Amino acid sequence: MGEVYKAKLNDEGRLVIPAAARKELGLQSGQEVIVRVTDQGLLISTFEQSLKRFQDEVTRLVGPGRSLADELIAER
Repeated sequence: MGEVYKAKLNDEGRLVIPAAARKELGLQSGQEVIVRVTDQGLLISTFEQSLKRFQDEVTRLVGPGRSLADELIAER
């Protein structure tokens, strides 16, 4: 990963992701992606990639081995 690709917006403002980039990321035709605006530009990811990033961030904040779901169940 880490390749750089050139892409172009069409007249409707649509961005076509180059075939090599789609292949590298495992994207399929018609697949929905998450598009986030960051300080560095656009971040395009799959739902699974976004979920993993979120889970990693929660683990970083909460700490490994701690289950918020178990704590909530115990509280109830």
